[in-house]
Amino acid sequence: MQKILIIHDRFQYKGGGERLVLIMAQALQADILTEYWDEQNSFSKAEAPSQVFIMGKQFKIKGLGYVSAQLRFFFKTKMINNYDVIIFSGNNCLSAAWRVPAKRKIMYCHTPVRYAYDLKNFYYQKCPFYLKPIFLLFVYMARILYKWGIKKMNVVVANSKNVQSRLQKYCGIKSTVIYPPINTKKFHWLGQANYYLSFARLVDLKRVDDIVLAFQKMIDKQLIIASGGPEIGKIKQLAKNYSNIKILGFVDDNTLAQLAGNCVANIYIPRQEDFGMTPMEAAAAGKPTIGVNDGGLRETIIHKETGYLISQNYKIKDIIKAVEWLDNDKALDMKDACLAQAAKFDKSIFISRLQKIIKNY
Repeated sequence: MQKILIIHDRFQYKGGGERLVLIMAQALQADILTEYWDEQNSFSKAEAPSQVFIMGKQFKIKGLGYVSAQLRFFFKTKMINNYDVIIFSGNNCLSAAWRVPAKRKIMYCHTPVRYAYDLKNFYYQKCPFYLKPIFLLFVYMARILYKWGIKKMNVVVANSKNVQSRLQKYCGIKSTVIYPPINTKKFHWLGQANYYLSFARLVDLKRVDDIVLAFQKMIDKQLIIASGGPEIGKIKQLAKNYSNIKILGFVDDNTLAQLAGNCVANIYIPRQEDFGMTPMEAAAAGKPTIGVNDGGLRETIIHKETGYLISQNYKIKDIIKAVEWLDNDKALDMKDACLAQAAKFDKSIFISRLQKIIKNY
């Protein structure tokens, strides 16, 4: 039996990448190596099926976390030599690739480094003028390290056609698409309560603040936010005086399934999303998603059949229009189409295709 190790950047939040790694590890009975694991904000280590290697605590000096991760994965990964197959999940961990020149190295690519490639201009504009030269230096360094690492891979798997296109455009790398696994058995249609749900991580790229701004203008509509992240303070401040907006923070899987199963619809409007698992998790509960016509969501949400896509250059009024259009009756009409769409992304398909790659390579 082959010994398999999955190397993932970090377990910092309850994100789609972390959930994917745990599903992958369960299916392959693989060990996990990661830089650090924050059990307070991410999943429990007990969910890992086998051994977990953790290299240290979070390096909290702003701007140097990427450098710290690269050094740790470069120097603290001797256990790699004990495995037959290494699956890389993330970007920071690619510096570990130097240790396994002759073995099977598979990259499951969530996306090339975003601040160095597709979102470079977005982050550059946000940078104070005195930090712009340092930012460009980091971009240059990140591109060198990323291309060096990914070109050492024997197989590269992209999580969507969107990411497949980025890999070709920025790195000249060909890849195979295997969509992330959706645990369709975890979610069920339970009813139609009078609220809309957002469970995207609270980071700037997910634009949950815009959802809150929209519901500030719809006091007759209820919004529940079931997630956490670095922007939770900002989101709580925006929702402070609005009784129609409830912020729960991160919730356990059972609570999330209950919330998804009873909502009117999910709302998910990230900037140029790689793939985005939450629309398909909502669909597994028979619920449509109000999304943005951008990135990986174009591959999952069918406009006016399994959700409603607003313009990638939307205004707050466009979110309001979408919520008003996607009412209880329309959401219920979309139930069967949502369930059918989610089935296309079931985790059994992910596992089968991944096992085939490992076996046939």
